[in-house]
Amino acid sequence: MNICILGCGLQGRIVAQDLGSLGHRVIVLDINPENLKKVEKFKNIKTLQFDVKDRTRLVKFIKFFDVVVGALPAAFGFYSLKCAIAAKIDMVDMSYLSEEPFLLDREAKKSRVRIIPDAGFAPGLSNILIGEACRAFKKIDSLRVLVGGIPQKPVPPFNYRITWSPIDLIEEYTRPARIVSNFKVITKEALSGVEELNVPKIGRLECFYTDGLRTLLKTLRFVRDMEEKTIRYPGHARLFKALIDCGFLSDESVQFKGGSLKPKDFTLEFLKKFLNRGDEKDLSIMIIEIKGKGRKRRYTCIDYYDEKNKITSMARMTGYSCSIITQCIKIYPDFGIIPPEYLGMNKNICEFVKNELKKRRIVMKKSQ
Repeated sequence: MNICILGCGLQGRIVAQDLGSLGHRVIVLDINPENLKKVEKFKNIKTLQFDVKDRTRLVKFIKFFDVVVGALPAAFGFYSLKCAIAAKIDMVDMSYLSEEPFLLDREAKKSRVRIIPDAGFAPGLSNILIGEACRAFKKIDSLRVLVGGIPQKPVPPFNYRITWSPIDLIEEYTRPARIVSNFKVITKEALSGVEELNVPKIGRLECFYTDGLRTLLKTLRFVRDMEEKTIRYPGHARLFKALIDCGFLSDESVQFKGGSLKPKDFTLEFLKKFLNRGDEKDLSIMIIEIKGKGRKRRYTCIDYYDEKNKITSMARMTGYSCSIITQCIKIYPDFGIIPPEYLGMNKNICEFVKNELKKRRIVMKKSQ
């Protein structure tokens, strides 16, 4: 396939490398030439410095590809989906967009395009596994997703090293989290609901509410209780909650030395350096617990930094999941907004995704 990737950041470049290694013809667009240099040496990849905010140029450019992949920050997610529909091109997107993608379903169907949002690690791969469980269970009463990426050697006080978009990390920590309780969608404050867990060979961790259920809130309305929590080392949520409560992540401008600035902008620049301390070797954890009608299923996946290829585990889990979804988008038998859990409900696509992940040494353990 001829594939256009929007964005050459920490995740986009891994998608490009993986697709290029499989013989697909890939072109990567990014406004930052330094980002593009990081993929120029890889097979079947071309690069182009490009400002995606130029909507007319973007729509005209992508319409000649087979698929477009969105690897942009959340702020550009919904916009890029609309551009793909305007260009009548299938799209796989892994941005953490805040808007409701189903708002574009009718338009996507009319244009006969397939749009797969949230096509990353979690949401993304987690949804596919949940979709698989939906095929096996006659009824699901509850599901719970615990997921996160953490450094193998944490550095205090945050004990975290950023492995994806800093802007989207802050978005995750400030956006209200939606969960389902007794069939009703309720909102929890992000970083709340902190609980401890112990993972063998890793140790004591914590998890807290974040807005990760997303499309599941619409597609799995038959499930009584659902929640998603992000995994970090103990104390992480408390420190970020203090920053938020003190206004350091506020968008409201304040006067400073004769000018004005937004505390969020300053804090973000500070955190970009502060959260890059320590070794880049990381690990990713995903635990999905599903219960229904006397049955239980648990998926567990723990993945580690790729020493040989110098790829973070978070990039592996997110980028490879997106690459594999991109490879099978054309065989999905319908058009419109296609949430990733629908891929899991399709047996052939689900098996393809799991088999391809195994080839990349990513294995989901399934237990009862």
